[in-house]
Formats: sequence, C-alpha cells, structure tokens
Amino acid sequence: MGLAEALFLSAVTGAASAVATVVALKVDIKWIREILKDYGERIKTLETKVQ
Repeated sequence: MGLAEALFLSAVTGAASAVATVVALKVDIKWIREILKDYGERIKTLETKVQ
C-alpha cells in the first residue's frame, strides 16, 4: 500500500503543478498581448506626429 499511495500522491502533485504552470502561462501570454497592443498604438501615434 505504501508504494501505491506514494505514486498516487506524486501523480496528484504533478497534475496540480502542471495546471498551475498552464494557468501562469496563459496569464503571461494575455499580459504580453496587451503590452504589444499598447505599444502598437503608441507607435502609430508617434508615426502620425512625425509625418
């Protein structure tokens, strides 16, 4: 029983870790998209001022 419990706990811990990693990556990707969108708008504004 000890080995089965250890394997089960390892699997649960690994799954929780994987879920947390995926959530963190999704948040980071969303943040990067927002920053790039903001930079795009700022560049367009600067380009219109220069011309």
